[in-house]
Amino acid sequence: MNARLFDPQWTTDNPALMAYLDSLCADLSSKETRKRKRRLDAQLLFEAAIKAIVLDLYRAHESDPALEVGIATGTTALQQKSTSRYGASFISARTFIAAMEALQAGGLIELTTPHWDDPNKTRSRVARYMATPALLRGLDDVGISVVDLRRHRNAEGIRLKDAGKHLVDYGDDAFANTARDRLRKINDMLESHWADLARTDDQLMADLKEIAGTRDDEAAQSFDFAARTVHRVFNNEDWEQGGRFYGAWWISCPSRLRPYILIDGKRTVEVDYSGLHAAMLYAQDGQSIPDDPYERCLTRAQNKAERKLVKQTFNALLNADSVKRIGEIDDYSPEITGRSWNDFKWHIVSMYPEFRQHFGSGIGLRLQRKDSDLAETVMLRFAAMGYACLPVHDSFIVHHELQDELNQIMREVFEAEFGVSGKVGVNIGIGEVVEGSSQPIELGIGQLLNPKGFEARLQAFWD
Repeated sequence: MNARLFDPQWTTDNPALMAYLDSLCADLSSKETRKRKRRLDAQLLFEAAIKAIVLDLYRAHESDPALEVGIATGTTALQQKSTSRYGASFISARTFIAAMEALQAGGLIELTTPHWDDPNKTRSRVARYMATPALLRGLDDVGISVVDLRRHRNAEGIRLKDAGKHLVDYGDDAFANTARDRLRKINDMLESHWADLARTDDQLMADLKEIAGTRDDEAAQSFDFAARTVHRVFNNEDWEQGGRFYGAWWISCPSRLRPYILIDGKRTVEVDYSGLHAAMLYAQDGQSIPDDPYERCLTRAQNKAERKLVKQTFNALLNADSVKRIGEIDDYSPEITGRSWNDFKWHIVSMYPEFRQHFGSGIGLRLQRKDSDLAETVMLRFAAMGYACLPVHDSFIVHHELQDELNQIMREVFEAEFGVSGKVGVNIGIGEVVEGSSQPIELGIGQLLNPKGFEARLQAFWD
């Protein structure tokens, strides 16, 4: 379904947008039919809720005009969100509900899908909302874009989940505190640059149709270019498991589109650690690291589709607590491997006798903690140099002229952790694709003064 949950952690520094939101709050407040005026503290909470709702629904529309936002308005759910470290301090059940009612009464947001209580309590659905044309016109008149949105600096970026993948509140923790400080440096680096896709609006629409339903990341299906900071997720209520970075739009960008990523309008390069988890295991055991740890499993050399399945299955074997109970991975194809899923799974196990004790042990999440620490160090090195470095788990995207620096830093960081140099692979970004034409190119002053798509977003970022 084309929907995501409400995210209250958005704000703006744009003076024109701030002024518009203030006037909107004043207008909605004046139209309320209340017997008594709110206390100042309650009024501030009411206005903060209005601003958060407007900004998040605008953000949803800009990423995909058909995207709905699920907003819970039950007192219990709101109270939980107000007290959780993952929620927002401005949320008060009474004032938040009043803000939703005022926005609907003012014709600025609309209920698009009502809530539904599943009798079996397994698939209940919160009510979903969208911004109305009236609200979008008002925002458009201000002349804003997604570049004017940013996440609250104090939004919790160190997230802990239980075995059921639910967020867990935790108290003051020394590790989380230092990790949070390092994360702020990384996010400051990411926010000081603009990452985008060198695709026209029409091309992006076609891309979205093609990839619909294929992405299982936390990000929405659409390209949410406002989402350009990251958070870390730790698993099983254990700081030693997981820790990878999520949240930025490029992390869930399909691999075939990543070559189109631009940083500050410039072509990029992606460098990844080759067979990272296998390389870590080899290094930890004091063994030499093969150039391609997955090559031994291929029935046909250089078969990228088969190699992808080998890599995914290898990692699934490390993450699972039992080899026998591992279900078929997504998009598995016996036509590619020549084997049934069960035969292929055990084929991978047989090809790595040196790792047999690791398969089905659940070590994968502990390896993720190590690879996320590598990623953190790589990004901090680039932040210190003032350069952008976009993380995609075990790979990084930088300006194409920084390829050698990235290659060297990744090797140095791996060697500092494991005592041997890690091997890396490189994918050069293609940037803007210029198609051949027999027609002469004419200067279009209107297009230069009023760019569209990614060019317009980049210009707005520089402005």
